[in-house]
Amino acid sequence: MLGHGYVNALKQAKSGVFGPRGEKIGTLGNIFMDVGTGDADFVTVHLGLFGAEECFVSLEGAEIAHGRLHVAFGKDKIRHAPHLDSAATLTDEDKHLLDLYYARGIAGTAGAGTQE
Repeated sequence: MLGHGYVNALKQAKSGVFGPRGEKIGTLGNIFMDVGTGDADFVTVHLGLFGAEECFVSLEGAEIAHGRLHVAFGKDKIRHAPHLDSAATLTDEDKHLLDLYYARGIAGTAGAGTQE
């Protein structure tokens, strides 16, 4: 998870989101904060032509480097994430569903987080 200030700075810049190999995934959309900690735990990413598709991605294993958000998952993994309403508040059930989906991409081998 990333601290509140870092992710908000990226949001203001309409930052690009980059995958584990430095490839551009899309453009940062909404930021979802954990109510208990105040840290961001998920963001949405606009994918495709003109950013028409908006998908959730976990910030587990994400980092900010040189003003860019780098996530631990490739575009294909993100594109197939559970589709939830990006304009609504994430419920505990929604977060659990996303956590389960993304945990499959980082569990096991060291390189598993780079799945596409």
